[in-house]
Amino acid sequence: MDVPQQVDLSPGENEPFWELDETPELVQKRRSQGRIIFDRFVRHRGAIVGFFFLTVLFLFCFLGPLFWRLDPDLIPNDVITSRFTAPDAAHPFGTDWIARDELARALAGGRISLLVALTSMAGAIILGVGIGSFAGFYGGIIDNLLMRFTDVYLAVPLYLLLFVLSATFTDGSPKSVVILISIFGWTYAARLVRGEYLAHREREYVLAARAIGAKNLSLMFRHILPNVAGPIIVNATLLIGSNVILESVLSYFGFGIKAPNPSWGNMVADGQGYFDQAPWLVFVPALLIFLTVLSVNIVGDGLRDALDPHMTER
Repeated sequence: MDVPQQVDLSPGENEPFWELDETPELVQKRRSQGRIIFDRFVRHRGAIVGFFFLTVLFLFCFLGPLFWRLDPDLIPNDVITSRFTAPDAAHPFGTDWIARDELARALAGGRISLLVALTSMAGAIILGVGIGSFAGFYGGIIDNLLMRFTDVYLAVPLYLLLFVLSATFTDGSPKSVVILISIFGWTYAARLVRGEYLAHREREYVLAARAIGAKNLSLMFRHILPNVAGPIIVNATLLIGSNVILESVLSYFGFGIKAPNPSWGNMVADGQGYFDQAPWLVFVPALLIFLTVLSVNIVGDGLRDALDPHMTER
């Protein structure tokens, strides 16, 4: 009887034992989740342009004073001849009605407007995540009480309430405006987080963690929160743009940042009365507000697509 010959599968001296072609599908599977999110984000050209503009804007506002050292509140001696100077090499954004440099004021106002937007966003997200997570995780009477409390906030006209409270309880400082916006900016984040927690609290990984003895707070903030971080990050990004507009509206009507602190909102209000003589006093801060909000919203749209777990690779 013939004995079948044994096939030698051992590698030669210079030959690999087994060679597989790395197809795009295999390469894609080896990528980390962070790399996949990054690749999706960079394919969103609008988000890249918006991110680039926001980076330049932050450098412009926070590092610009290192190179443009004019005092935003400096009133020169020759006020009469220097007021309403059109944009030129000495004053790229022109001067206002008391000859203050508009570029220096735009830098100072941008720092305040952006810091107010960022810090109020952080405060609102902390409140929203705290309230929404407890409501969605525990459900029942806790959910009903917290969501009815949220509905009461949503039922009151936001701007009317902020105008009344600003005139009564704030002193026009950035700190007071941040606290006011944070207190009334958490509602949509809370509803979003509640919905995510309702969808995740009965999933397998939560039940497995509960089975090995994880406590409720650990389940809420160690296990569930990282898995719902995507929608929260997108909401936080969009909230920055909303807060820039909100602070600008409050300052425009005299209920937000007040002199001597400049902001883009009160710069528009101050320049409105001189629009015929110096339109740049309105156009410069208004354009900065518009471009900032537009860029933040586009970046938020790109993050939403990148963090979407159901997003297909294209």
